[in-house]
Amino acid sequence: MKNIKMVIEYDGTDFCGWQYQPNERTVQGSLETALSGLFSEPVRLTGAGRTDQGVHARGQIANFITDTNLSLTRIKSALNSLTDPDINIIDIAYADKDFHSRFSAKCKIYQYNIIYHPSPFELRYNWYIKHRLNIEDMVVTKDYLIGKHDFRYFSTETEKENTFCDITSISLTGQNSRIIIDVNGDRFIRKMVRGIVGFLYNVGRGYFKPDQTQDALAGKIKNMFFAPPHGLFLLKVCY
Repeated sequence: MKNIKMVIEYDGTDFCGWQYQPNERTVQGSLETALSGLFSEPVRLTGAGRTDQGVHARGQIANFITDTNLSLTRIKSALNSLTDPDINIIDIAYADKDFHSRFSAKCKIYQYNIIYHPSPFELRYNWYIKHRLNIEDMVVTKDYLIGKHDFRYFSTETEKENTFCDITSISLTGQNSRIIIDVNGDRFIRKMVRGIVGFLYNVGRGYFKPDQTQDALAGKIKNMFFAPPHGLFLLKVCY
């Protein structure tokens, strides 16, 4: 049996997220259907992260087990032919037998993109806002979020008992026309990056002060705002 690892990019606009759902179009479901047809056997794909509906990926990692004799080149070419244009296999390789795309990951990097101008060529992949944000306060705030914290109140996670995540770094670049926020961490719970961006946004608008970050982490700020999904990309998974 072979353990095959893939690097995948996708436009999440028209998918109901990564994870397979019956009667819904998902990235995992589309790839599993293509792989199962190609190998004439059921194939189960494991992804590094479960991106939500509308979230994109430039570097999603997934692996699957198969005993096929088809070459990697043939598999990659076939998958890119059998799936719609909003999925693309960037790379494919053999992995160690113990490799697991999710549990072997050391960190994930997400990127969120905000624009100030409503360009029709960018609205699909960026969050357009009409008002300028206070970048200085946002930079101060993001430093409070670095480190190991309980992020349950920055997420919509209800199933996991462990909601502690270690955020290694957050970079925030403010330019004339856009803001780019990169978040690097060991793990992420549901909608957590969008919760982080939503809080930074509200600080930038003056709704909260940077020194209220601990109150937000402690759940003392109610009705947390989540940035919309279409500005978010799973950028890279590190092993």
